[in-house]
Amino acid sequence: MKLNKQNISGEQKVELQIAPLIDVVFLLLIYFMVTASLIKKEGDIAFVLPANIPAEEMNEMPIEILIEITGNGIVQVEGIRFDPDNRMLDDLVTQLAGLKQIAQSQGAPFAVNLIPNSETLHDRVIDVMDACAAAGVKNLSFSKSM
Repeated sequence: MKLNKQNISGEQKVELQIAPLIDVVFLLLIYFMVTASLIKKEGDIAFVLPANIPAEEMNEMPIEILIEITGNGIVQVEGIRFDPDNRMLDDLVTQLAGLKQIAQSQGAPFAVNLIPNSETLHDRVIDVMDACAAAGVKNLSFSKSM
């Protein structure tokens, strides 16, 4: 690139050659056009509208109460312990009746699961079963203690 030209009067005249500058500008323009990402038009965006699907029936989740009976006769329901000397278990009957009423108000089935310890005496299990019958429990099941 030749920038210096001397004038007849001895002054230096500066000229800029434009051809290489135009080449560089076009190369940059081509580079940015090729590397730029293409933008989708709004009409090209695919989406799915919600369809009119009939609602499925809700599965009723039963309310299950776990009653644990320890080897020494302590009955435990939801963290509440009942005295092993109390054979009638009136408080347990009240507790179960209240929980059953809550389940009925929600329209959910109510179930009681007895979990006796392997050392639990059978008469204590029968006491708990009698309390469940007094509370009106219809679904009663047994599980093995852990």
